[in-house]
Amino acid sequence: MDRLFRSVFSSAVLTALFTTAAWPAIDIDLSVSGGDDALEDRLRTASRLYAANETEDVTAQDYAAAALAEYNTIVGVLYEEGYYGPNVSVRLDGNEASQLNPFRLPAEFQSAQITVETGPRFVFREAEVGPLPDGTEPPAEFARGQDARLDVIRSTGQDAVDAWREVGYAKADLTGQRIVADHPAEALDVSLGITTGPQLRFGRLAVENNRNVREERIRAIAGLPRGEIYDPALVADASTRLRNTGAFSAVAMREADEIRDGDTLDFTVNVVEAKPRRFGFGAELISDEGVTLSSFWMHRNILGGAEKLRFDVEVAGIGGTTGGEDVNLTTRFERPATFDPRNILFVQTALERMNEPEYNSDQFRTDVGILRRASDDLTVQYGVAFRRATIEDSDGETSYSQLLFPVSATYDKREGGSNAVGGYYLSGEVMPFYGLNDSPEGIRSTFDARTYFSATETTVFALRGQLGFIEGAKAEDVPADFQFYSGGGGTVRGQNYQSLGYSDGGGASFLGASLELRQGITDAISAVGFVDYGFVGGELGLDTEGEDHAGAGIGVRYNTPIGPLRLDVATPMSGDDIGREYEIYIGIGQAF
Repeated sequence: MDRLFRSVFSSAVLTALFTTAAWPAIDIDLSVSGGDDALEDRLRTASRLYAANETEDVTAQDYAAAALAEYNTIVGVLYEEGYYGPNVSVRLDGNEASQLNPFRLPAEFQSAQITVETGPRFVFREAEVGPLPDGTEPPAEFARGQDARLDVIRSTGQDAVDAWREVGYAKADLTGQRIVADHPAEALDVSLGITTGPQLRFGRLAVENNRNVREERIRAIAGLPRGEIYDPALVADASTRLRNTGAFSAVAMREADEIRDGDTLDFTVNVVEAKPRRFGFGAELISDEGVTLSSFWMHRNILGGAEKLRFDVEVAGIGGTTGGEDVNLTTRFERPATFDPRNILFVQTALERMNEPEYNSDQFRTDVGILRRASDDLTVQYGVAFRRATIEDSDGETSYSQLLFPVSATYDKREGGSNAVGGYYLSGEVMPFYGLNDSPEGIRSTFDARTYFSATETTVFALRGQLGFIEGAKAEDVPADFQFYSGGGGTVRGQNYQSLGYSDGGGASFLGASLELRQGITDAISAVGFVDYGFVGGELGLDTEGEDHAGAGIGVRYNTPIGPLRLDVATPMSGDDIGREYEIYIGIGQAF
């Protein structure tokens, strides 16, 4: 106790003193008696002295304060691992840190010695926790004869509380805790008692701090099911839905301290509204396709109910050699919590002019549908659309009026988001189409699968497969922009944009594959090598006739707060231009 008092007093005095000049890192020696290499690595990682050694402008006071804090840090790690009788010595230039006079420190220290005797590792002799809900068992690590690690005790108690909360006992708490260490027996007796309280139901939701978003809309978006049994997952979902609207920069959901009417738990949500208006722009360069410029303006609370209105404009093909310039104007309105808290109603209109290598088109399209966030990973969208298009190709000019019934889903399990280092990503769309002016009817489907694997901390393999096909109609009968082509960014880099089709137009099926090796060089810079393959078939089927091509190249990525800047250089790997022609791709974000 006297040592602990002196350590705390010395730390307080050192914090108040003026700092002295900084000097190079000191030599640190860590000696551990007992345990294994993993324990020594953990102690070194947690060490305050090692951390100070990696800090710029560190002073004598900093080292002394770190040394004093080292006792508690090391003992805490040892307790976590089940060592409850350790001896710890921390010395600076041979002097015990707890005995240093903070008013008479040397101008600098040369070395530090950390000596740890772990003592024996304790085991559980008694390990009790309860009561537990039906079907719930304590973890296997919390049992007689197992290592008596402090983190196991903590997690066992928290897991027991969480188990009760998940079945509606929102006020469950760890209220009884008995821990007795028997040093001669090298054993720990632990008893954890849980007070469950009553099973509760969702009550009222109060709203705080809202200014422009109406309370009833906030409650509708949150969607807490009043009267139903409490479930913490539903509370988390409610907060996520509110954040996903974009209307709020912060959302804090808290439960009432007191239970109402014996079994009802009220909630309060405190929101901080984001600035409603937002705009942005983007740019991308592909050597043969030219420059793509895009911009948007958005209002995230246009009607006072977290409704979103967004205008997008994109001009592509500027200065390109694969046709003329493409122009797209899109307006999209979204209303969250329509028919169900998980649903977003959307209305979208688009005007588009496309000057592609094989055809030109002018079209108008309007969609009405539902975007449903079924889970954190799964999003489903369905709706109906009307499309009017005039397309000019080698067969002349044709006008189409169509009803479309697109259904799509995205399942995103990537680790690291769009700059993924693991996991996988799946998406697909099935779109039946019906002609209103003697144009054909059928189904157009597309699928995209991606997976990522980290071979080392700095090496990532990324693999992508793409599939598309048309059923119920021949490729030559459907609009040219429904047909499939390959080449360029998004399919086969190194090949000219949409350079591969079938016969005199596009195909009825498409198969694509890409493999990338992403190798980190520094924290911000990585190098990429890739190979792409594309096949366009005349019909649907594995044995269909068709054409294929491939491309390969290298690239560089530079990480930024908005995503990695991408530069790729690719060449064809099939045809007559292997190694002779090159395409350059510049943009933001990984290729996939």
